[in-house]
Amino acid sequence: MAEFNSWGARTDQPTEGIHPRSASEAANSGYADPSWSSLMPIADISDWQHRAAPERQWLLDKLIPLGQTTYLTGPGAAGKSLLGQQLATHAAIGRDFLGAAIRKTPAIYLTCEDDENELHRRQEAICAALRISMSDLAGQLHLVSLSGQIGAELAIFDPRAVADEFGRGGELIQPTSRYNALQGVAMAAEAGLVALDNVAHLFAGNENIRVEVAAFIALLNRLAMRTRGSVLLIGHPNKAGDSFSGSTAWENQVRSRLFLEVPKDADGMIADPDRRVLRNEKANYSRHGAELSFRWHNWAYVRDEDLPEGIAHRLAATAQASTDNALFLACLAERNRQLRPVSEHPSANYAPTQFAKMPESKRIGKTRLEAAMDRLFKIGQIKRDFVCRDTIRRRDLHGLIEAPESASNAASNGAQTGATNCVKPEAQTATNTHPIPKGIRGAAHGSVAPHTGEAA
Repeated sequence: MAEFNSWGARTDQPTEGIHPRSASEAANSGYADPSWSSLMPIADISDWQHRAAPERQWLLDKLIPLGQTTYLTGPGAAGKSLLGQQLATHAAIGRDFLGAAIRKTPAIYLTCEDDENELHRRQEAICAALRISMSDLAGQLHLVSLSGQIGAELAIFDPRAVADEFGRGGELIQPTSRYNALQGVAMAAEAGLVALDNVAHLFAGNENIRVEVAAFIALLNRLAMRTRGSVLLIGHPNKAGDSFSGSTAWENQVRSRLFLEVPKDADGMIADPDRRVLRNEKANYSRHGAELSFRWHNWAYVRDEDLPEGIAHRLAATAQASTDNALFLACLAERNRQLRPVSEHPSANYAPTQFAKMPESKRIGKTRLEAAMDRLFKIGQIKRDFVCRDTIRRRDLHGLIEAPESASNAASNGAQTGATNCVKPEAQTATNTHPIPKGIRGAAHGSVAPHTGEAA
């Protein structure tokens, strides 16, 4: 029986005069156990001498490479599920995805959170946006819902697994029957894209243990390689505000990581709640920082330039008006909290003039604040009423307040902005600031807020 030293060299054969010219020759020259070849597949670089390296292949140009897993994250309700299903639809019909070239291929979108009815509703909106029919997708787009099912995990982990001295056996990760079924369906459908929504349901390991995360990504990469396609894994950021949750292995093990967000301005304000930006935050195979800009419209994603003439401008104007309304209400809440009433009439306490000086207005200026005040009056969200009692001069002070019926319909609205008695603000103990109501901070005024099917 062959004997080996700690470096893998055979000790029962003479070595004099033997000078392997390459690692691959050494592996086949009797110095290594033949069973190692599957564990340590050495590339024969001499074979590369007379052929050019293959070009990089992409599913989504410069964003999602073939043969790899791409990790998509973003805050809850940003619309990652919609993005995954719409991306799969674009791949199925070979239509450029929001300005980026995409490879035409059968695609699978698997969700663990939405039932078939939600998939149906979302697909109707996507088809309407692309002006295609459901029949156009037959045999090309495959939607799978595991919502409510137990055992969605694609692999289980055994942290006690120990390999022998040659690295055989003792696998840390074991694919489940669910993974085998997914792989079988993907290969049978010749799916070049498998979108998985989301990691919390499919990954049964500890997200903070690097070796488990690395093993899981390697398993998904194997799926991408066997299907000669791409895997898109959808996840969530953590509560601290990082763009992904858990070990840095989630960042390090993937070659591409995308982030979907609702963009904010320099002051941290969401100027247009329907706007979205998809950005590559990690790109080993392309330029870092590439991004796609689009908007949520009629329950699907579209580019402004693809909307009918005038629609994009009208949507942008509506979004700005909604933001300005919110800023006006924030200023009003702060002034009334300080027991300093403002007026809708030109005067020393004219609301737009006073608000334009406040940091809460984000420097949008008197003119836009005047327009916001007019809008809020028209929709009945503000009115002139009693604000507080001046106990020193023994008189009631009136000014602008948010209408009670409006405030009662806003989520987490706190107390009314009015107060009973006007005393020095520093003597007040109330901390009931006035958050922006849902009807303002969601979609632009006059439209419904986007529903993505995501929990949070």
